[in-house]
Amino acid sequence: MATNQSKRTRRDAARKAHRRRQRIRWAAAAVVTLAIVGTLTFVAASDNQAAALAPDFELETAEGETARLSDYRGQPVALIFMHTY
Repeated sequence: MATNQSKRTRRDAARKAHRRRQRIRWAAAAVVTLAIVGTLTFVAASDNQAAALAPDFELETAEGETARLSDYRGQPVALIFMHTY
């Protein structure tokens, strides 16, 4: 009798482990699917936005000169906005 119970216990533990692995696989597949769908949706929505020109503006530099965005056309531009109190 003890051997039947131990076999049953091992079998139940194996089933639980299998179910747990199966749930993890399904969750991982769902996450990957959502990531792919989200990426494709984002790419489709912003397909032409990368080619759009930013509106031209001008700023005064620390040296007092005026800099226009159009002066840097064709070059990468990074804007850093800082605030002081």
